[in-house]
Amino acid sequence: MKIKVISILTCLVLITSSCDFDEDINVSPATPGDVSAQAIVPAAQAGMAWVIGGELVRLSGLFTQQFVGINAQQADNYRYLWVPADGDGIFLRMFVSTLQPLVIIEEKATAEESNHTSAMAKILIAHGLGSMTDMFGDIPYTNAFGARSGELQPTYDTQESIYQTIHSLLDEAITLLNGPAGVGPALGSDDLIYGGNTSSWIAAAHSLKAKYYLRLTKVSNTAYADAEAELADAISSSAGDLQLNFGTSPNEPNPAYQFSQDRGGNINIDPFFFGMLNGLNDPRRSALFLTDASTPSGYSTTFDAGTFYTNINAPVIMTSYTEMKFIEAEIELMGNNDVVAAQAALAEAIGASITKLTGANDAAYVAANSDLVSLADNAARLEQIITQKYIAMYSNGLETWTDYRRTGYPNLTPNSNGINSFNLNGEIPRRVSYPQTEIDLNNANVPIKDGNLQTPLWWDN
Repeated sequence: MKIKVISILTCLVLITSSCDFDEDINVSPATPGDVSAQAIVPAAQAGMAWVIGGELVRLSGLFTQQFVGINAQQADNYRYLWVPADGDGIFLRMFVSTLQPLVIIEEKATAEESNHTSAMAKILIAHGLGSMTDMFGDIPYTNAFGARSGELQPTYDTQESIYQTIHSLLDEAITLLNGPAGVGPALGSDDLIYGGNTSSWIAAAHSLKAKYYLRLTKVSNTAYADAEAELADAISSSAGDLQLNFGTSPNEPNPAYQFSQDRGGNINIDPFFFGMLNGLNDPRRSALFLTDASTPSGYSTTFDAGTFYTNINAPVIMTSYTEMKFIEAEIELMGNNDVVAAQAALAEAIGASITKLTGANDAAYVAANSDLVSLADNAARLEQIITQKYIAMYSNGLETWTDYRRTGYPNLTPNSNGINSFNLNGEIPRRVSYPQTEIDLNNANVPIKDGNLQTPLWWDN
């Protein structure tokens, strides 16, 4: 399926321009005029995948020692130096270039009575909001997209209210997908993720609800029960993963591949992550690392094209069957105190991850690394679950950083060079600071202006 990413990104960033897009559609996704919602869908979906599979993956991996920063911003972020200007690009690309087109799609689809297209947009809006709030905390939403009507200084919604919005959007999407398609254009080949398959979108919505309920384990006594209630209808096999597959031509690449070609020397695989997988003799090394016969392990720490996540046509995964089984394992352990059920779910999670990445399971590895019953207590068992999830969620958005903030696992030693004026205690950051452009141009509404990376999010208190 063709995804003209370079054209897409140019269209998305140059908001006032009009550009050529697949099959002679002349449309800027942010100023779409009278085109149908369906015409904007491919660009918006690819834009979402590009942000999540690019900047979010790198940030999470640098903070949680899956990547080591060598040069430029990646070297700064690795030692927890994130200045407000570092947030400018991600705010632009997510809010202006990705969420705004999705909001326009939702509005147009509702007006056209294209119910399933509206539902798809709601699901991706929910995930985009979740990604941004898990980085920044309070974010604009209620009037974030008012620039079209002259609103240039949006207020910020609290993170608690954003989480309510996430679940409301997902519930609305599920209701629409369970109903008639409507009289407007159908969601079909324009949908680069599921090709218009409503059952897959329903499962994805339930999966995202489980994901975002699990975020709240520090602030909600019902977080585990709420997440568990979604699992029965969530993604039930890796074939149903919420992911976007990129193409093989030079103008339709995966974002990690593109980064490896343009700025690959800026990051490498972190020795901590590399050593962890080597120590476990992890079968996923062949999918995650490049081979190097000159090293003792036979693998290289070089970040470059040629791995599962850095191939030109690699998928960007937004949520997955593997993630659902890890969520189930944590729920069974911490919510239900059922160690046997937690162990069974953990075994399925590890096996699903290995099979997706390598094409075949490794029963011996799964048995050795899913054993929870023999561990001393639930703290040790939770550490085992989250450590294995840390491996499986490599290059899956913000998951490793989010789980670390929620649980304290895996057991990471902060970067010894991590003390700076924005991170005075040198610990792994709990958030990133708001963009400099927001501080300069929307100062009255920005909730936190000091850039302190240790100020916890609402759900991290």
